Amino acid sequence: MRLTDLLQLINDLNINTAFYLKIDDKIVPWGKLTLVDGRCLLYPGKNAMTKAKLIRLVGHMHNRGIPLLIAVDQEEHHIFGLQIKEESNQIILM
Repeated sequence: MRLTDLLQLINDLNINTAFYLKIDDKIVPWGKLTLVDGRCLLYPGKNAMTKAKLIRLVGHMHNRGIPLLIAVDQEEHHIFGLQIKEESNQIILM
């Protein structure tokens, strides 16, 4: 999945929607985003990133076609999809 794909998919969702990552069948908060060598690395954290924070961080980027990867224990994992839970304002990237 690319950053631009994620932004398009979440366009109509509530600004307070929180993001989570599915890592080895565990759901953890997405806490940090880093841009490295044409990749957008997503790191687990204590507090879940919200749509509002994501838009603040990448809203003015020109190249949004970069791939999204989950970074855990020095390994990078591709994101192939997401699950939207509108009733609880959550998105799980997997």
